[in-house]
Formats: sequence, C-alpha cells, structure tokens
Amino acid sequence: MELKVAIDNKAPQKHDLAQPGRLDHLAYQLEQAKKVETEARGARIAIEEEILKNVGVKEEGSATVKSDYYKVTTTGGVTRSLDAKKWADVQGRLPEQIAAKVVRLKPELDTRQFKALADLQPELYGIMAEAVTTKPRKASVKIERLEADK
Repeated sequence: MELKVAIDNKAPQKHDLAQPGRLDHLAYQLEQAKKVETEARGARIAIEEEILKNVGVKEEGSATVKSDYYKVTTTGGVTRSLDAKKWADVQGRLPEQIAAKVVRLKPELDTRQFKALADLQPELYGIMAEAVTTKPRKASVKIERLEADK
C-alpha cells in the first residue's frame, strides 16, 4: 500500500482584496498537512485493528506471526497506578520489606517552586540547579483561520 501526500500550494481564496502573504501561505500549508496527517492516522489505526484481529494480542506480552513477506508482532500491556490514599491504608498490613520492594518513592521536581527559588534565594537555587536538567521543549504552532470581513 502506497500513501501519497500532496499538499495544495494555493492559499485560501477568502481575501480577494490582497495577495496572501508568506505567513498566510505557510499557515495554509500547515492546515492542509494536518488534515492529511489526521486522515493517515485514521487509516493506520484501522489497519492496526485489522492486524490485531488476525494475529491476536495477549493481555500482557507479545505475539508474533510470520507471513510470506512480514514478521508481525503485536504487544499488549496494562497500566497500573498506585492510589496514594489507599496505599496509606494498606501499607501497615504488609511486611515492611515487601512494601519497600513493591512501592518506590520517586523524587519529583516542583517546577513552580524551583523557578520561584531563583528569585527568592539565588544561592540555594544555584545549589539545587546542579541536580536539575533543563532542556527546551519542542515549540508549538497554532493556526486559526480568520473569516473574511463582510
């Protein structure tokens, strides 16, 4: 199966009074690309569902089937989370060594407090910053099509 993606290079024709600028053209291309991406995602998910029906999937673990041209592996899993309030209730009923092995307590940075520390106590912020890795996130772009003036 071949997926061809063609993006229309014409900008929207809503504003007849002025030639669309470079930013309008890019925003339109992004809008069209997102439509294509959504359609492709829907097609991919539908195909994956068909494969799961044919190969099957374990509740936890993987299943592999070989065909003439492909080896297809499906992997199932479950998500488990701990309810902190219920854990506090049952923790005392378990042996301490079992409770310590089954539940890990993981340090978590309070970003808001960390950033406030920079202004309030810069010397302590500097010490704390030694243990914090800061990386830029991917920038996001949001477009919104404007309606033509009437």
